[in-house]
Amino acid sequence: MMVILAILDIDHSFSSKNINMQFQFTTVDVFTKTRYVGNPLGVVRVPASLRSQLSEYQKQRIANEFNLSEITFLHEPTPEEPEIADYDIFTALSRMTFAGHPTIGTSIYVATHADAYPNVKKLRTIAGIIPFEFNKESGTSTVGIPHDVYFHKEHLLPHPFPELNGSDSSNVPLVSIVKGMAFNLVCMKDLEALAVPTGGLLPLAELYKGEHLDKGSGWDIGYTGSFYYTDLGYSDEEPRVRQLRTRSLGSREDPGTGSASCDLAAYLSLTEKGERKRRFHLTQGVEMGRRCDIHVEVLLKEDGKEVEELKMSGAAVEVMEGVLTVGG
Repeated sequence: MMVILAILDIDHSFSSKNINMQFQFTTVDVFTKTRYVGNPLGVVRVPASLRSQLSEYQKQRIANEFNLSEITFLHEPTPEEPEIADYDIFTALSRMTFAGHPTIGTSIYVATHADAYPNVKKLRTIAGIIPFEFNKESGTSTVGIPHDVYFHKEHLLPHPFPELNGSDSSNVPLVSIVKGMAFNLVCMKDLEALAVPTGGLLPLAELYKGEHLDKGSGWDIGYTGSFYYTDLGYSDEEPRVRQLRTRSLGSREDPGTGSASCDLAAYLSLTEKGERKRRFHLTQGVEMGRRCDIHVEVLLKEDGKEVEELKMSGAAVEVMEGVLTVGG
């Protein structure tokens, strides 16, 4: 709750600056084609005329009211950059530099409302510009993921379940996919072990403190989550795609975490021998009854020591529409 209090202290006049501003919103279930499955996302549309009037404080209060894993504030493109739409990502606790399921959900919303966003082919958030391609036939969007991968070394935590550890190391890798978004990657030996955790490696109050991130590295800010996974290998249905079952536990359990999925795929690609291009199918949210199917493709540079390209694909389906009021 410390993050919310810090934001609320910035401005206590939620309704005094702007009276009765109204914004249309749509909720979509992401990483699925079935309503009431997947990971819910709220997309709040911000017209150009109100962009400067909607404050960070107000956005945080709105996100807290939605109380979803994330919501986005989708801004109209400007005449100067008609191909780019800015979007801001918020959890109920804080603004985020990047997150995967909001990116997939927002890109599909833009693509399926081409009358309102006729020229938009890219999204932009704090982490950078994100190109996307929408496949109308499959109903999926493929996004180019901004990545600045960093392996933390100084404050690694021990595996919380040594007897259920599915890796050779007693410590849990801590990896940032971009500055501001890091995950403890906890390998569990099988699906039965994956069902055991009830919380993340860090308490709620420490998720945004960066205390376990390498100090002075530049990657020592933002969110630190916990991503549990078990390796299922390859299947007959997708013989060249590695199957992983995952769970994400931070401030709550998240049905589908795209940023953590990309983080894990990048980590496995960089630490294991193999081809330059790797493909992963991560299934998350099963334990919650909200299955998410997340597809990640990693292309390494020729030396195999860095990620050259990172792509994520997924579907989304619209669920609800409404109008929210700010002020009054």
